[in-house]
Amino acid sequence: MYRHLFSNRWIAIAFVVMMVTSAITLVGTEEGGGLLDDATAELHGQKQAFEDQAAELAKPGSSHIVIDADALEAEDDEDELVDPGTGQDPTPQLEDPLDPTPDLDPTPAQ
Repeated sequence: MYRHLFSNRWIAIAFVVMMVTSAITLVGTEEGGGLLDDATAELHGQKQAFEDQAAELAKPGSSHIVIDADALEAEDDEDELVDPGTGQDPTPQLEDPLDPTPDLDPTPAQ
């Protein structure tokens, strides 16, 4: 295909012009930005708008309750925070309800 493309000089010139035009459109020139610059600027604008919205939502308002962590630490005792660990006794019972020895019946079932 490339052999046929460059066999005629007018087709080769048209191909080069098309490639240069698409590169200028995509990348841009010194005076004006291309599609990549426009997309980058739009992404930065969206990022800035998101950060502004997140900062606005992070401000404490009437629906937010502000808790002072230092006051909480001073009020609570550490003994109240510890669970005594109530639960089942892990020691085995003397009479095991599940007998591990099999019940062997010498008479076969008919």
